Amino acid sequence: MTQRFPILLAFILAMPLVAQKDFKGKVVDAKTGGPIPYVNIGIINIGIGTVSDEKGAFHLEFNQGILQLDEDVIFSSLGYKPFKIHVSDIEFGYNEHREIKLMPSAVQLQEVVVTNADTDSKFVDELVGHKNYGSNNFGYWKEDTALGGELATLIPVKKGLRKLNSLGFEVLQNNMDSLLVRVNIYDSDGKWGTPKTNLNTSGKNILHKIKKADTYCTVNLKPYSIFVKDDFIVSLELVQVFGNNAVELVIPAAISESGSFRRYASQGKWEKISESGMGYHLDTSVLVAKDKAECIEQREAKKKNKQNKVYGFVISNRRMLAGVQVINMRTKEQVETDNNGRYIIHAKEKDILLFSNAGYKSKQRRVVKEPTMNVILEMDGR
Repeated sequence: MTQRFPILLAFILAMPLVAQKDFKGKVVDAKTGGPIPYVNIGIINIGIGTVSDEKGAFHLEFNQGILQLDEDVIFSSLGYKPFKIHVSDIEFGYNEHREIKLMPSAVQLQEVVVTNADTDSKFVDELVGHKNYGSNNFGYWKEDTALGGELATLIPVKKGLRKLNSLGFEVLQNNMDSLLVRVNIYDSDGKWGTPKTNLNTSGKNILHKIKKADTYCTVNLKPYSIFVKDDFIVSLELVQVFGNNAVELVIPAAISESGSFRRYASQGKWEKISESGMGYHLDTSVLVAKDKAECIEQREAKKKNKQNKVYGFVISNRRMLAGVQVINMRTKEQVETDNNGRYIIHAKEKDILLFSNAGYKSKQRRVVKEPTMNVILEMDGR
């Protein structure tokens, strides 16, 4: 039976329809006065929330039932101290935009201590997370999606110091021109193992734009220096939609027993929706004893040597292209073309390879029996 994760469907309050009040404003830095983009705004665990846009502007609609709540509207953003305003203290105006000032907080970098790392231990690469190998499971954002809504999955790992290098996920369907998501890395320290503490202590948002033609996305996590020591949770959060089409984004899920979580809007309540995991997978570097590291590397090398390889050149206008990303859509292995435009990747017959580079139209090619495959990319004229 197909498993569906009905994430972020239009949120309908169990209250009669009444006249709504508009809470509009702009979130700015209290010291510089500059706008703060993509601030989470909402009432904790109520399901009423949004995210400020790239210029710091926001718009919340409250009905009479919400106005009678004894609650606070919370403004929170990485690198800033949270700000609260009680619902009863909100001033409403048709064309008035209140200025909300957030005070910068001292960025507390994660304390990473590596004992005798040069002699006794070593970082080795390890792929963790979930992949979809053709199972008919998926999660989706659909219709009147609330900004700030998230779809999250637990990533089980062995205990030990681990750096997160990149996140990958497939896109089965995207009905919009493009949309902007924020990647959040959480500890599973919330109630019943739900997401709570954000492990991204860099003070910088991890943002990624998903374009309509994208079938696979890779997010570089190295600039944020995120380390974990145990299981952690990865989420994608919707922060901005481009174009006028209805929201419809579908991402594959995987058969697993990790568990997935959702919340409908910014600052909303987390709920567990399935035992399966979303198809989020991460390239990581884990610290292990040197003797163990050598065993792991040798084992992985033997596995790769036994696999079939495809190689070739990527060309545009009779010029070899360096830095083109090549992804095997089945195994999720990814490589880049070298300075001569050449690539080598493990693949077998009927695998799909995706070739993509900034400024060029992406191209997919199916692997055939021959081991060579040269690809011509066209410039993106948009």
